[in-house]
Amino acid sequence: MTDKVTQTIKKHNMLEPGDTVGVGISGGADSVALLHFLVNNKDLLGIESVTAVHVNHLIRGDEAERDADFTKEVCKNLGVPCKVVTVDVPGESEKTGESIETCARRLRYEIFESFGFRKFATAHNLNDRMETFFFNLARGASISGLLSIPYVRNSYIRPLLDVTREEIEKYLQENGLTHITDSTNSCDDYTRNKIRHNLIPQMFELNPSFDKAFLKCEESLEITNGYLKREAESLVNACRDGDTFQCEKLKQADSALRLTAISQILKEQNVKNIIRDYVYALEHIILFGGSANLCECTAHCERDVLYFGEAEEIPDFSVKIDIASKIAETPCGNFKVYNLLKKDLQNFNKQHFNNCIDCDRIKGQLKIRSRIPGESVKLHGRGITKTLKQLFNEKKIPVSKRQKIAVLADDEGIVWLEGFGVCERCAVTERTVNAIMFLRMEDKND
Repeated sequence: MTDKVTQTIKKHNMLEPGDTVGVGISGGADSVALLHFLVNNKDLLGIESVTAVHVNHLIRGDEAERDADFTKEVCKNLGVPCKVVTVDVPGESEKTGESIETCARRLRYEIFESFGFRKFATAHNLNDRMETFFFNLARGASISGLLSIPYVRNSYIRPLLDVTREEIEKYLQENGLTHITDSTNSCDDYTRNKIRHNLIPQMFELNPSFDKAFLKCEESLEITNGYLKREAESLVNACRDGDTFQCEKLKQADSALRLTAISQILKEQNVKNIIRDYVYALEHIILFGGSANLCECTAHCERDVLYFGEAEEIPDFSVKIDIASKIAETPCGNFKVYNLLKKDLQNFNKQHFNNCIDCDRIKGQLKIRSRIPGESVKLHGRGITKTLKQLFNEKKIPVSKRQKIAVLADDEGIVWLEGFGVCERCAVTERTVNAIMFLRMEDKND
């Protein structure tokens, strides 16, 4: 076991010289073996310090107290500091509605992270990987789901992932170490225990070297998954357009790559439980348009533009604008008003110049208002008159976001359209003396 664990640590760059390492210890065979290995090889691995952390979940009454006492004794014999933390999992589970197992895991990892170790080692082993593989396989997991126990995740490391439970027990015997057993591990009331007691032994009956065959399978899956993740990341970045995604490349991509990219997009949206239904629902609207409810958020795809969140409802409005004002407040956002003289215009780049309005060409009252169905505008430099709908369609602006685009108008019609520029009628020329420009304010402190 020692050689295997050492190779695993080196292969996956789990430790660096000077690391402070926390170790989750339950008192079971796996965690006792891991703690003993790290303490005995501390100098060889360049570890600065090792500290054990035991969590009493208050689930198994007197047995849980026994586990805590046993853990303290093990740590005392190894000369290792031991942090014992008690947390009321049943009480918290009742408050949050989580299952006992889910709640215990969440609280346990919150406790681990609270100590601030540079690395934290957990005692998951090869048998755990097998059990998780079959558990997730039975639920229809994807490749990433079948690789659900990574060697390294952020500060967490799992040095025993290539070691079988049989090898761990042999290590304990060779080093004269004792351990305790959780009574819940002996019954088949839990799915994982059924896999552990029935399915895994049958796999070894079919192939006595099943552990080696399993590792080869996992390695192949890791290579494939790694490739898909890298390609999906490139695809997502190629489709990214601010906080939206252009869907043309997603639609053209191979299905396997598209589904992996969709999972990446969902992670970016902080969807916590990315189930297969969410991935396929998002793929459907990418291909055909529409909306999909993803529990934590809602996805919309309109004219090949994917975006997340609820559409903001903005009622029709019309706000009169005083040219001398510095700020124009409207239901669709606030705008800063710049008053410009002819000399100021000489220093403007083309983008700003196209947004400048000749004050002397404004007719009547100036106002920022909602767009009117069917209205059109001849933009400066465009040559032809187009409806706002045509302009929005050409720029692939989602229908739900169009109401927030500001329309600046006078008594004769549109003067300026946010994101598109000034109309031909009110554009600045060499004869312009006074001009104004509107820019959206990001927040009220702008």
